[in-house]
Amino acid sequence: MGSYIRLVVTLTAIAAVASFGLSAVYNATHEITEEYKRLETENARIEVLPSEGGEYFEETATDSMLDGREFAYYTAYASEVGAVIRGYTFTAYGKGYSSTIETIVGVVPDGSISGIKIVDQKETPGLGAKIQEVASRNTLWAVIMGRGVDEAGTPPWFQEQYKYLRTDDLRVVKSPGADGILAITGATISSEAVTGSVKSGLAMLLSIVGVEGTFDAAPDATPGGGAARAEEVGGER
Repeated sequence: MGSYIRLVVTLTAIAAVASFGLSAVYNATHEITEEYKRLETENARIEVLPSEGGEYFEETATDSMLDGREFAYYTAYASEVGAVIRGYTFTAYGKGYSSTIETIVGVVPDGSISGIKIVDQKETPGLGAKIQEVASRNTLWAVIMGRGVDEAGTPPWFQEQYKYLRTDDLRVVKSPGADGILAITGATISSEAVTGSVKSGLAMLLSIVGVEGTFDAAPDATPGGGAARAEEVGGER
């Protein structure tokens, strides 16, 4: 009986020390992590818009709700408020297979997408996580022989598909050559989550800023743009 009590006390003490340690690490790194994410988001806003340098971003909060969140967007001016508008950015949130996919979207004044950048996702490695994959054109033999091409800065192929598209163009397709966003093989849910959330956010933005002829009726604001969930265990379809 005495040994059992000692075991319980020992395990309790270990758990308490571990919890205290985790709490201390979190408190020490939380501000650093938040600052890193803030800088990453700021850089993403610049990256998704055609940039000539010196842009000024002004945030606009709205009363509109999309996917359970208050919708907000940024207006990019050429230099300062009141100058020429270069475009807009907003954050889209799509419910993927195993995470909420966070995407920064850039929109030029004519209502078309100038670029997107996925800044947060925890989808299945090798499947949904390919939404951030850079498709290399280098062969193994070329790399071994030192003939590989420097691909630093190459954008992810999946995200590049969204450039110059409008809301009517935002649909997921499974056949190369079809009009729309080509789904990642085995990761249709992740592909639908990004596309649906971007389309809903774009329609919301354009209905607010008043760009005519570039948006559908107001989005239904369903999570992930209506992307279906897979019930089977083991991965996406």
